Amino acid sequence: MKIRRPPFLAVVVVTAVSLASIAVSAVAAQTPFKGTVTAVETGMIVFPTRFLDREGTGTATYLGRYTEHVTMVINIPTLSSTGAARFTAANGDVLLATVAGQATRTNPTTLSIVELYTITGGTGRFADATGSFTLNSTVDQVTGVSSGTFSGAIDRSLP
Repeated sequence: MKIRRPPFLAVVVVTAVSLASIAVSAVAAQTPFKGTVTAVETGMIVFPTRFLDREGTGTATYLGRYTEHVTMVINIPTLSSTGAARFTAANGDVLLATVAGQATRTNPTTLSIVELYTITGGTGRFADATGSFTLNSTVDQVTGVSSGTFSGAIDRSLP
């Protein structure tokens, strides 16, 4: 008895190729995202919490020249924080992210900060954006001036 399975085999091959191309697309969709930022931090303290508001400017891949507005809630004893960020490109497109950070005191008035941003979308070309990036910065607690660099990955399906 001769067993013929060419149609079944064809379906398996087509499915495997389709799944492989989806996996390659998912991996290839992430492209480098990096930039710089300079900002001024203000806020209010209701111990043990500091409510921070940061306004800044910078340059980044995909954003070009941009402005940022970040709000954070900081646990003063642990120097850990959570918040939200809004980055506005020169053309008005907005990139949104959540943020979690950890600061370390480097001297009596300076903090070294590492913040992890998770991209949650936005408007315009960032409407379906995903990805994450890490900001490494320092802040002078006397002046409120902070600066840093960030790098990570963003969905490259953006124009």
